[in-house]
Amino acid sequence: MINLRQNNGFALTFSLIFLFLIVSFMSVYILSVASGISQASSTANLKKAYYVADAGLVDAYERITQSGITIVPTNNTYIPSAATDNGVYSVGSGTGQYTVSVVYSNIPRSNYTITSTGTYGNTSRTLQLKIIGASISKFAYWSQTELNPAFGGPLWWVGEPGLEMLTTGPVQTNGQLNIFGNPIFNGAVTEADIINGVQVPNATPNYYPGVSSTPSIIFPSGLKDDAPAINLPASATIGAIKTIAAGQGLVLTGASTVIFNPTGTVTVTGTVKNSSGVITTTYNNTTITPPANGIIYVQSNSGQQDGNVTVQGTVNGQLTVAADQNINISGSVAYNSDPRTHPSSTDLLGLVANQNITVIAASAPAKLELAAVMVALQGSFQVDQWWAYKGDANTAVMDQFGSLINYVCGATGEMDWSGNLLGGWNQIQSYDNRLATLAPPGFPPFVNNVGYAVYNKYNNPQAISECVSGVCG
Repeated sequence: MINLRQNNGFALTFSLIFLFLIVSFMSVYILSVASGISQASSTANLKKAYYVADAGLVDAYERITQSGITIVPTNNTYIPSAATDNGVYSVGSGTGQYTVSVVYSNIPRSNYTITSTGTYGNTSRTLQLKIIGASISKFAYWSQTELNPAFGGPLWWVGEPGLEMLTTGPVQTNGQLNIFGNPIFNGAVTEADIINGVQVPNATPNYYPGVSSTPSIIFPSGLKDDAPAINLPASATIGAIKTIAAGQGLVLTGASTVIFNPTGTVTVTGTVKNSSGVITTTYNNTTITPPANGIIYVQSNSGQQDGNVTVQGTVNGQLTVAADQNINISGSVAYNSDPRTHPSSTDLLGLVANQNITVIAASAPAKLELAAVMVALQGSFQVDQWWAYKGDANTAVMDQFGSLINYVCGATGEMDWSGNLLGGWNQIQSYDNRLATLAPPGFPPFVNNVGYAVYNKYNNPQAISECVSGVCG
């Protein structure tokens, strides 16, 4: 006999179990699909938030570079702010928002850390980018012009038997090089060919007529004419260094002397005045520890133009000496550890004059060493008595190592038409290869031909956090 009521109960139980399983599987499937959709949406929003944050980095980078070498102050809410825009960036059909902060430092030179948080929907990403100023010291030689009005015209790069000027490293002039014979430039050379205030297209160097010159010998690494001009705004540059010196540096007032000692100290003669012009400290051939940020600035007395400093000695460490007028060099300036023989050397010196950097011929030795980044913002690097006889081209040798940046080429010696040295020094320039990435303390970035400061990015945008619905990981 078959018990139908029992079978019916079994069928109903089986059906309910089967239905439960189907519903369970469907629920799991729906939840899985929903989770997948949510995960996909979250992933998509994270990417969009990344793009928004990256847009904030680009925005801040452009604002910083367009400010020239003016320091952009550190703010917690740099962008958006009432004085800028609202930090909105479109991604596809939607929009996100970014908030950017910047932190400025002058160690080892002008640099910024930019932090940008981009938000899209309930998702946010925070990125960070570090940029550092590209210093004018990256050039072995730079000038605004090669025409010196004090001499009524051009000064010449000379290459003759017995007097062959040799330059290594990258060279840039916004003007036009003047070539006598075959001086040798062992490095990339660019000239903007701005002559009498106008850029002349397709111009070439000014070769002295009647004297044989061979470009392939002179420019073994090539020559680029009609290159973009590179600007060095004098007042802003010297002002930026003075601002940094006023922090943890040393500011002297009036004619001063700084002697570099191989022990790492400096011997100073000069006075320190407060904002009211009252003398607070007097140095009289006093040996001191260099300032914490390595910057010594010499300013003029009120209403005067006496912000001059005289230097010489052996540098141990990293220093910058700047003056709002002139820098005079009374003897050799050398590094305690010469990077040409000790590549691990960290010794480095910057000399920045608002006007001229001048070698004092009477006190400087015939074998003269000048190891520094020398910058004459509105004047020249020159010898005061360039006609004074110091010896022939083999004995009166100026070993100029580092970088030479001057507004206009100055005179360091005199020759006759046969290439014989009549006075001054046979100037041999060699580039400090460390300067491709290194710069003396406090050096601001230089400015390109459209007026933007030049900063190098020294890391790619780094993700430092991401948040979804307030949960950060």
